[in-house]
Amino acid sequence: MTAGKAKPIELHLLLAGHTNVGKTSLLRTLGRLADFGEVSASPSTTRQIQPLPLIETPDLRITFYDSPGLERADQLLERLQDQQGARHDQAGRLRALLDDPDLQREAEQELRVLRQLLDCDACLFVIDAREPVLEKYLDELFILSRGGRPLLPLLNFTAADGSRETAWRDALRAQGHALTVAFDAVVYSWDSEQRLYRNLAAILPDAETALDELTRLRSRETDWRLAAACEALANTLIDLAAARERIPVDDTQQTADARGRLTNLVRQREQQLIDAILDAFGYQREILGDDLHADVLDGRWQRDALSENTLRHYGIKSVGPMLSGVVAGGTMDIATGGASLGLGAVTGGLIGAGLAGRQRLRTAMDRYARGLETLMVNESVLRLIGTRNLQLITQLQQRGHASQQAVARTARPANAGTLFRKGLPRPLLQARDAPRWAANEGRADHARDKAVWQLRDELISEATAPGTAKD
Repeated sequence: MTAGKAKPIELHLLLAGHTNVGKTSLLRTLGRLADFGEVSASPSTTRQIQPLPLIETPDLRITFYDSPGLERADQLLERLQDQQGARHDQAGRLRALLDDPDLQREAEQELRVLRQLLDCDACLFVIDAREPVLEKYLDELFILSRGGRPLLPLLNFTAADGSRETAWRDALRAQGHALTVAFDAVVYSWDSEQRLYRNLAAILPDAETALDELTRLRSRETDWRLAAACEALANTLIDLAAARERIPVDDTQQTADARGRLTNLVRQREQQLIDAILDAFGYQREILGDDLHADVLDGRWQRDALSENTLRHYGIKSVGPMLSGVVAGGTMDIATGGASLGLGAVTGGLIGAGLAGRQRLRTAMDRYARGLETLMVNESVLRLIGTRNLQLITQLQQRGHASQQAVARTARPANAGTLFRKGLPRPLLQARDAPRWAANEGRADHARDKAVWQLRDELISEATAPGTAKD
């Protein structure tokens, strides 16, 4: 007889608390879902119990439940104290409240929360840390603690100005809740999310293995989101570094047409990039209407990557024309100076000059031997696209999906001008020497893939480096 497949471990967790303390916002951030539930400044926005499956695998199912806000704690507490029954059977006395006809009429929301509490394995009592410590909140905590389920107070909005986190921790400790966790729904931190799961394991020791698995899976997902966004940026930079147009020397019309094609390519690829970054972090373009970022309108960068003013805004020094007939900087002098130096002098000066030298040599030979000019995207533009999109990645990584504010409000990005400050990294120099890498269109190319992965890892290191700006 074949043994049946083991049932998955299931864990059901309730989020409860006063109205408008951010329960739905917390679940948006935990679930990486900007459209879960409804968030509003109006009281009692959530009217029903709403499940959010956080993890569903063949072996593990963990579900959080959003709940209506508690508003009638004084009435519930009065009825609870009047209940007859065994002194120490607090859960039984609480369950008896569910059949109270008066409460069914007057406190329907609260009874809905209590029913769900009794069907769950534990409860997270959510507190808006910006609020003063008031009796009504402590009454709600007391009532929920009578349900016979492990209870963990959770302080929300602790990163906000005016947070009373210390006062709340002192008050909770005085009520016998030594274990309290802070998790801000707006300013996301993976470290805070890990602490939340560790504290849940402390009050649910039988679920420690399940919560450890949840932490592992969420960590992998968090790493994947950052890696996916950085890989999209790496692919874009490789494509643009490798892109080139070859036109006859001194042919004004063909030069203008080639510049137009490269200009359109830069704008198109960066637009595709911003969509890929938003997708990686689970955002839609319209998540904040027309105000996603200080330099983004309707999901598009507003400052043109090919503009000198844009470079100045981001603190990037311009090197040569935006679309140069050569790589950047001194390369232009070599290509045009070859007319007087002669091809032999140019060739001799570049032999052994490495990747950049080989590209310059090829440019010079094209010009003198074939009568062709090579047009490429300038290094300054690559730095700009890398800088501002890595900044967006960093900000989204630190942003909770509950946030309703613009990603950035700085007049000039705090970490601008830092990317590739020592020159283009080797993967981009390799792309300069490999025109076949541009617009690869899915063709297998191990060398290109390796360059993308190397650049992705460098970008991840930049995004996670200590001191990275947190706007």
